[in-house]
Amino acid sequence: MGYLLGVDVGSSSTKVGLIDLDGHAVAVSSRSYPTEQPKPGFKEQNPELWWEAVVSAIREATKDADTRRLLAIGSTGHICSHTFVDAAGKVIRPALGFQDQRAVTEVEELLSKTTREELAVELGVDLPPAAIWPLPRLLWFRKMEPATLERARYLIQAKDFINFRLTGEFASDFSTNRGLVNLSNGLPAKKVLKKLGLREDLLPHLYGPEQVMGRVSAQAAVETGLPQGLPVVTGWNDLNASVLGSGAVNVGDAFDITGTSEHVGVVTSTKHAVLGLICAPFLPGKYLFYGVTSNGGGALSWYQRGFGLQFEELLRLAEKTAMGCDNLLFLPYLDGERSPIWDPRACGAFVGIRNHHQQGHFVRAILEGVAFGLLQILDLIEDEIGAITSPIIVSGGAARLRLWNQIKTDIWGRRTTVPEYVHAAVVGAAMLATVGTGNYATCEAAAGAMFRMKEEFSVATDHHDSYQRLNAQFRKIYPALRQIFTELYEEHCQEEETTCPQKPL
Repeated sequence: MGYLLGVDVGSSSTKVGLIDLDGHAVAVSSRSYPTEQPKPGFKEQNPELWWEAVVSAIREATKDADTRRLLAIGSTGHICSHTFVDAAGKVIRPALGFQDQRAVTEVEELLSKTTREELAVELGVDLPPAAIWPLPRLLWFRKMEPATLERARYLIQAKDFINFRLTGEFASDFSTNRGLVNLSNGLPAKKVLKKLGLREDLLPHLYGPEQVMGRVSAQAAVETGLPQGLPVVTGWNDLNASVLGSGAVNVGDAFDITGTSEHVGVVTSTKHAVLGLICAPFLPGKYLFYGVTSNGGGALSWYQRGFGLQFEELLRLAEKTAMGCDNLLFLPYLDGERSPIWDPRACGAFVGIRNHHQQGHFVRAILEGVAFGLLQILDLIEDEIGAITSPIIVSGGAARLRLWNQIKTDIWGRRTTVPEYVHAAVVGAAMLATVGTGNYATCEAAAGAMFRMKEEFSVATDHHDSYQRLNAQFRKIYPALRQIFTELYEEHCQEEETTCPQKPL
């Protein structure tokens, strides 16, 4: 039996999996890298660190494997990881991360030159106004760093940079480039670029995510230990790849993709338009109707870093704490929030702190607060399409935390399931590689053969009833504190002499 190599270039780490044709993870490896914040609201990474992480992880994942049995490589990566490179592929400046808010005033500039409705037609998707999308960022670069645009040959994303280093070829897919490409027809949105006076030639050639875009070069073979000539498929953005790797390929399938942030949604057969949510093409005739937060596992990592606790100790503290945390609530807006409010000025907050609260209360409140935030999205989805009847498939690193899975299940009042291998983006990337090399005819066929479930969580009715009261209180926090958040952020921006985020959705 042959193997596929799935590569997931995440926002905090890269994961590589050696996956067989039945979907079993034979070997896995992970490498992390830092995110720099040169100014408040700026989030940057060095793409060369992505490559170093990929090389190291590939070598570890394949150290005991017969690499001659490798069939192909599939890649995926976080989007809004905008990376400027010259014609030789040299990185011109650090890449912008998905949390970067530098282009906030350019959002207003964009909407002064075109309407949201016109953008939705040109881009094939209604994207909530935000500084993370490429058009506001390009406007910012034209104003603040024109030399970057002059030097740049291509604007690519994280997984595209890795594919270039593997093959020496530039390529991407249209879904990864939402905000620059019309998702309805897969063509660059040249009309809106021309209207804004922006370059129309920054994107490389666009392929389907399962198409072979190149082969491992001689240089990459030396660096990675992979066979020269190994096919490399174009790959997908991490959301689409994760949903595919989660086996959620049928209409009505629901998903929760955990990570630094979280995506929660459902596969539909028609497009939907709901303020604060996104509906984008997925597989032929299918769409992903979802919301995306700015903090999921990132909130827990923040607490861990800040208080110097081992991860296992965090979990023990949370497990010893009763549900509801003695009426302590956490608003997980540490980097502002995307769905459903799209307000980069929003802040995190613990609410209800009393003298008797201890560290375990705060840790569990983070787990519950993220789940309450995701419930807002699920409720908006169900208001539009009706009740979600299938179990919600939870994948990503946090899916390994059984306590968090049960908390989500009880707060949401919906069954959840967890895959055998939780890093679904890696499996999804491998699935694309199997289709691209002809081992399976379609992505649906690959998912049917390679996906397997491990565990299901059922709702504890008494817990759900208690959480409903706390959920009502949770939803009052942001409206009550919104003006204070705005004032605090504006004062912070003035002190740091940087731009403040735009008004919320």
